[in-house]
Amino acid sequence: MAPTVRPATDADLHEMTLTVAEGFDGYRAFAPPGWEPPSDAVEEQRLRARFRAPDVWALVALGPDGTQAGHVSLLDDAEDPGACAYLWQLFVRPAHQGTGLAVALHDAFLDAARARGYTRARLRTPAGQAQARRFYEREGWTTDGRAELHPLLGLELLVYRRAGLANSASPAGVRS
Repeated sequence: MAPTVRPATDADLHEMTLTVAEGFDGYRAFAPPGWEPPSDAVEEQRLRARFRAPDVWALVALGPDGTQAGHVSLLDDAEDPGACAYLWQLFVRPAHQGTGLAVALHDAFLDAARARGYTRARLRTPAGQAQARRFYEREGWTTDGRAELHPLLGLELLVYRRAGLANSASPAGVRS
């Protein structure tokens, strides 16, 4: 049975934080020795603060048992407001990886960006996160390969970009 996808609400934020924590835990495989992710409390506070921004859009996916399977969120990109959508978070819990959920959430992000009139998109992902990098590259994202240290996360992040959103819209449910 496929996960149910619906708009995220304030009531989802704690579970979204736990989903992020599971994702961050996977970063230990490539992070420097002694690396620790931000605490759940810090991440939940950050999530709550950003979630209240007027430009935020987010979906959660719920598994058959009603627990969160993953989520995706969009913000107006601070570096190019009004023209660029920022893929703020796309996390899928390990039990749901490889099921197509990441692709469905990614496609929902693209649809939401197009519906809001964005012509391009940007995201950041850890340089060492090979699985995420392969996924984004398969989905049409490109990077210049220059990594930047993220002060809160303490990891090098790569910026990925995707252009042509306004020109690449496809009917709902149809992959191009």
